[in-house]
Amino acid sequence: MITPKQLLAKANKIVFKIIAAHLKGDSKFPLLIPSNKQVNGSNFSDWKNDLVPLYQQSKAVKKKGYSIDWKERNINGSKQSVPAKIYFDTIEDFLYFTEKENDFQKILSVRDMLIDSFPLLEQWANDNPEVLFDNNSAWPEIIKVCKYFTSNNPPHPYYTRELPIEVHSKFIEQNANLLKKLLDLLLPDDWINIASNVFSERYFLRKVSIYTQIRILDDGLKSHLGYDECSLTLEDVAWIKWVPENVFIIENQICFLTFPKVKNSVAIFGEGFKSRLSKDIPWLNQTNLYCWFDLDTAGFEMLNMIREHYPKANSFLMDEKTYSLFETFSVDNKGKKKTLPLLSPAEQNIYQFLIDNNKRLEQERISLPYVQLNLE
Repeated sequence: MITPKQLLAKANKIVFKIIAAHLKGDSKFPLLIPSNKQVNGSNFSDWKNDLVPLYQQSKAVKKKGYSIDWKERNINGSKQSVPAKIYFDTIEDFLYFTEKENDFQKILSVRDMLIDSFPLLEQWANDNPEVLFDNNSAWPEIIKVCKYFTSNNPPHPYYTRELPIEVHSKFIEQNANLLKKLLDLLLPDDWINIASNVFSERYFLRKVSIYTQIRILDDGLKSHLGYDECSLTLEDVAWIKWVPENVFIIENQICFLTFPKVKNSVAIFGEGFKSRLSKDIPWLNQTNLYCWFDLDTAGFEMLNMIREHYPKANSFLMDEKTYSLFETFSVDNKGKKKTLPLLSPAEQNIYQFLIDNNKRLEQERISLPYVQLNLE
């Protein structure tokens, strides 16, 4: 026999589902609660342990809550009333029993506030009462943010934290996932960059500049920059008027700083390469581009990624011979195999070897004389 406590647990699991249906005008009442109605024991003393608490907590006694339809059964020669079905007549009964009456009122208040500001969000609000409730205190600020973006054409000349909205500086970042759901429903298609899930990029805010560190490997190129080494934004790098013969992208900073001088060549620091280099640097396609990364799964994933933008990019010291010579310095490393169609057959072989053997050889383990020898 189900107990009132078990009945409450069942009801609590469907609270927001029932509220959502109510908001959409799809009443679920009377709401039947499937349950075990089998009485335990073989005498009245045993039965009352099941039946009395269930009756005392019912609508018949409390005036609100779940109702019970009873039927008579012969049990061991005597007639006994047992539950035939347990149900809620109305949503008011359901909310009373689950103690969600105040929560329901908060949901209604937030829903009305949201729809008054943005009628387009009525269906979303009806479908998401749990989200309305969970973010109860934040909705006035969420509405302020939505009003700004629906009233101002992109691109926006602000970083996320300097938007002229009366919310605290981290509010948008802390509520970005919810704001994206709403703004995607509210904004015109051409005000949304669907290719990015990053809030600032998706809604055309000012982006933090990404810097690329460049080191001149031939003094003859110094006049182009005025320095032996510098950091420039990607936009500025793209505008440099030069086409060096060779460009080496190097993952490790020490390897980048100690890389030998090479005629008509430059080096680019490639740590965090996914954010430092892009297809927006046109002169890279006109050079001999070499990528020197760790001999590990991540290194080959970066190499494959670079070839998506620069198909002629070569790998440097990312081969079986280099691994064999410095295998003593390799370390254990678990990597998950990915499909990397832009690797050469030789690169595929060493990539597979590293995965099969869970190995990694960091590029700083390779000696400088060996680097120099291969450059020559």
